Amino acid sequence: MLRSFRVSTGLKDLIGRDLITSDFVAVFELVKNSFDAHATSVRILFEEERIVITDDGKGMSEADILDKWLFVAYSAKREGTEDANYRDDISQRGRAYAGAKGVGRFSCDRLGSQLQLSSRSQGNSVQILNIDWTRYEQDAKEEFGDIEIDLSQAPRFPDPNTQPRPGHGTVLTISKLRSNWGRVELQQLKRELMKLINPFEEDSSDFQIEIIAPEQLDDDKVDTDHNKNLPDDKDQKLVVNGRIENPILEILKGRTTTIHVKLIDDGKVIDSRLEDRGELIYHIGEDNPYSYLIRSEFSATIYFLNRSAKMFFARRMGLPSVQFGSIFLFRNGFRVFPIGQEYDDFFGLTRRKQQGVRRYLGSRDLIGRVSIAGAEGFDEATSRDQGLINTPQVDQLVTCLLEKCIRRLERYVVDITWKDPEDQISDDTSRMELDDSSVRITQLVSRLAGTPGVELHEYNLDLVRIVDERANAFESSLAALELLAEKTGNRELLSRVSHAKARIKELQDAEQQARAAERRAESRAVLTESKYEQEKERNQFLIAASSLDQDTILNLHHQILMHASDVHIGIKRMMRRLRKGTTVPLDQWIDFLEHVSFRNSQILTASRFATKGGYKQQSAQIEGDLCVYIRDYITTISTLWAPSGLSVHIQPDGQRFQRAFRPIEVGIVIDNLVTNAAKARARNTLFILRVGQRPKPRLSITVADDGIGWHASFAPLERAFEKGVTTTDGSGLGLFHVKQVVEGRLGGLVELLPNPYSDELSGAQLILQVPA
Repeated sequence: MLRSFRVSTGLKDLIGRDLITSDFVAVFELVKNSFDAHATSVRILFEEERIVITDDGKGMSEADILDKWLFVAYSAKREGTEDANYRDDISQRGRAYAGAKGVGRFSCDRLGSQLQLSSRSQGNSVQILNIDWTRYEQDAKEEFGDIEIDLSQAPRFPDPNTQPRPGHGTVLTISKLRSNWGRVELQQLKRELMKLINPFEEDSSDFQIEIIAPEQLDDDKVDTDHNKNLPDDKDQKLVVNGRIENPILEILKGRTTTIHVKLIDDGKVIDSRLEDRGELIYHIGEDNPYSYLIRSEFSATIYFLNRSAKMFFARRMGLPSVQFGSIFLFRNGFRVFPIGQEYDDFFGLTRRKQQGVRRYLGSRDLIGRVSIAGAEGFDEATSRDQGLINTPQVDQLVTCLLEKCIRRLERYVVDITWKDPEDQISDDTSRMELDDSSVRITQLVSRLAGTPGVELHEYNLDLVRIVDERANAFESSLAALELLAEKTGNRELLSRVSHAKARIKELQDAEQQARAAERRAESRAVLTESKYEQEKERNQFLIAASSLDQDTILNLHHQILMHASDVHIGIKRMMRRLRKGTTVPLDQWIDFLEHVSFRNSQILTASRFATKGGYKQQSAQIEGDLCVYIRDYITTISTLWAPSGLSVHIQPDGQRFQRAFRPIEVGIVIDNLVTNAAKARARNTLFILRVGQRPKPRLSITVADDGIGWHASFAPLERAFEKGVTTTDGSGLGLFHVKQVVEGRLGGLVELLPNPYSDELSGAQLILQVPA
């Protein structure tokens, strides 16, 4: 005996409110239905008790409602019969369908429990369908098909105020609303509708959406007046009523770094253009290696916003770019939700950014769109908040975006524009015209031209150029231009490069001759004066006396006695507590030993000073050049007292850095860092001094060695600063003392870096930052 499925009324919620996950998505689905009905205009009316959605599409006949709209999960769009009997003008026939699941109509239930559908196709009466969705919620044992629905006909639409203007179309009147639609919700809906139809297209005027909310008109007038008198540096407020207009193209155009990628020649060729703030950088073509994308009509436009562009975006849109969204995906012209939302990471850019903050661009850095047709393998999930169904075609789409869009954008932004910090606040490419940036752009374009399979169509002649012959990278620039000229067959460029190479050879020969003449002309007096000045500056802090005079010995004796006495008193107090049987907590033991260790460091450093003399001036705070002092201490004291087998090197930048400090405390810092390097079995440790002036003068001291590096037990790495934490037989107080002096006494900052400084110095690395 044959049997068939029975369907419960609970099906309504399964394919309705359970799949249509938010009110915004519900409105999206109904607007998409209007688009698929060839509407050119959709009006969404919000009143206190109802929502009315009106479109001027082709409308529905009685047969359409019975055979399609009331046929659950049936989609004539998917079957290819939706427009079999619909005669429309030629401009409409090119549209692809936004939906094809047959469940979007249940979005009405998400918004309200009562629906009146009024629809008329050309030459037919108005069909009026009334549905009470609560009838499906009363008894789950009742069968879905047993619920009767009222369908009638009328000569005209029930409400003349909401009927379609051309006389045909569909009106959805949703009442007994399930949610409150206040001003905040309506503003959010308008922002989301801005992103529903591709806002990055040059012309999307053939489909208009309008919001009508009479209760918001007074507030809209206030906000409109506010926007009229708004200074350029203030954010605009969003008005609820009116057409959905997205100024994003106007905002982004000419203010961002942009890459445009699309498939041409029937999907066989990838065409790419990189632009920076309105200026073309390069235009290339290459074979398409992604077989699944050939029929997808893939195209993408990705924008990188520097700090200046982000500020402008926030002012014009009334919200930061990160809240607007990132890279949106559009299928058949309509957005696939939730791809591009702030919390969504469909393309994996946020995860990738976490692997290299300064190497990769993340979703918070980018905004843009990816467009595809509804080709095989690019289907939306039935649940409207799940994006696309994961398929090999979708995987290839993500790979294509990463390799042909994101990475190429990174090679320009990360490797070129980020090298110039001031470019972050520039709204034009003037900084890119500087020699250093121009050299990098030239090398980028040259590498592209030399890539197998890539055809260079066009590049920026103002940026890809021969730079000033005094520029640091002049010769490497010539090499890149020579390769570019050879790959593109540009004889004129090749000639200019050859001329420039000959010119630089002449200058180099002339410079060598001048230097030789200068060396021969140097007199003994000049040489003697130069040596005198060098000796005068050398060790101006430490070589203050060649022997220990009586005053120095007394001062040294006093300091050592003072520190040793302090240690002695502390030990007596602790012994007294122990003899009384007092239990001493662990943290007090650690504090006590840390205090003794620090005093002992002062005694050791003081004794090292004493062997070189000049101790008296080291014991008090002085005003002087900290860079010169550190250099002198390392070359005169650290090299003498460094543990056996360890060489201590210093690399200053020759800049002055004047500030107040206690030399003996700075000595303690250097001693601890040198000792730590020795304990890590290092053979070399390097101190690199760099003085920066922006935003305020600051001395940066990078310390790196070739030891075994940071121990794995330091997780997180900052644990190395804690008192008593050690991986050797030491006290675990060395880095604690370093942090204590640098941050507590000098007002600076100590940062431990997880990565080694270089292949040669592959051990531990840290940076000390000291303000002026």
